Amino acid sequence: MKKKMISILLCAALGITTLAGCGGASGGTTVASEPAAAVAEESKESAAPESTEAAESQESTAAAEAAVDGGGETLNVLCHSSWRTDEANAVFDYVAEKCNVKFEFEEVPEGSSGNELIFAKMQSGEVPDILWWQGAKTSATEIGEDLFVELSGDWVNDYNASILESPNQTYNGKLICAPFGDVTVFGMCYNKKVFADNQIEIPQTWDEMMAACETLKAAGVTPMYVSGTTDNEWTLQIIPIDARLKQESIVPGSMDSLNSQEKLWTDMEYMQLTFDRMKEMKDKGYIQDTFLSDSYADAQEALLTGTAAMYSQATWIYAELTKLAESQEELENIGFFPIPATEAKDSIAYTETPTGFVVPKEGKKVDLAVQIVGELVTKEAMTEYYKMHQGIPAVNGVDVKLTSIPADVSALIEAGKTSTLPNTIYSTPSMASDVQAMLAGDKTPKDVLAGYDTDWDTYAKEAGNPDWGY
Repeated sequence: MKKKMISILLCAALGITTLAGCGGASGGTTVASEPAAAVAEESKESAAPESTEAAESQESTAAAEAAVDGGGETLNVLCHSSWRTDEANAVFDYVAEKCNVKFEFEEVPEGSSGNELIFAKMQSGEVPDILWWQGAKTSATEIGEDLFVELSGDWVNDYNASILESPNQTYNGKLICAPFGDVTVFGMCYNKKVFADNQIEIPQTWDEMMAACETLKAAGVTPMYVSGTTDNEWTLQIIPIDARLKQESIVPGSMDSLNSQEKLWTDMEYMQLTFDRMKEMKDKGYIQDTFLSDSYADAQEALLTGTAAMYSQATWIYAELTKLAESQEELENIGFFPIPATEAKDSIAYTETPTGFVVPKEGKKVDLAVQIVGELVTKEAMTEYYKMHQGIPAVNGVDVKLTSIPADVSALIEAGKTSTLPNTIYSTPSMASDVQAMLAGDKTPKDVLAGYDTDWDTYAKEAGNPDWGY
């Protein structure tokens, strides 16, 4: 089949990642994650297929010979319960058999309650061999930079530098998180049939979004579903996180001014506007009245059945929808578009590299854990993952056929409608609960941003940051 090179803004943001796609027999798109150098050599490879096959065979043999032998040891892995998907388990099973190890999982709930349990365990000395969590920056700032091992190994050759050097993988120049899974895109999931039945086009601006919501409300459909129940409040962060990218796009240098404390979060006008808009949607009845008791699982059901037209979420939701959808047709009826900005030119979708595995220095089997983490994220192990999963791979050299949400996201990437965000030095753990309180009427949009500033001041004080006067 003829290959079509995808020129993407993600290349500029994530480095030299290149995607190659071709139309499948069933109308899907096949995406191959490859190093740019390999793509540049495509004509040479096609002229010498036997040589290429021989090299690949030698590479596979070498990988098998170099496999770690864990001697039957058991490694403890601490993670959120929902992260134990079938495709993730397939990777752990593959590595367990290949490397003669066993995995024992300790699972915590989603959201702030689960995070607090992780913090408590780390602080009390109940340290896992492998922490499967939120990536390098969050692990370093919320638990402690010096508590995790710097990673290395042959596995890094399966990833572009742009992935490995991202804030989810590297903090203060140290690679401490091995990436596991997809490049993630934040945006709006929608029911295509509901849109078509109500003659609604994908909104390109916020005004168009509000007009669509009014049409949907009049038709008796929940315009945008919100899952705000306890332990699901993390889902309320999608629109605010995406808004950071739009803030930076509209006012370049915004994140740098926050990092140096030249400005506060309460000075970020587009962020303030975003929270005002979220509150307006609630006040106008564009989200369901029961949002404080509705969950992430409820949202998936509403989206698939068409009782709700839209749900703000990231591309990881696709794995959940594949389990819940009653047919391929129902699954492919769910699409994805960027959360609209004030102007169409700014309606781009926030993109980030995967979270993954960090190894605590105080674990009981540190050396083995480092080796096994490397095995879990190799191209060979991730091939097992993508046998069961659609998404945009962070690892190079894995072919995936895309439909539904992943296909729409691939098209956005190709069209230059996605981008990453400049690094922000601290996290905002108050965000989820504060947005929940704002929608419930207990906080104002300004209060939410003030909470961001309080979070950052706390981190700055703990770090002795001179820009904050500490």
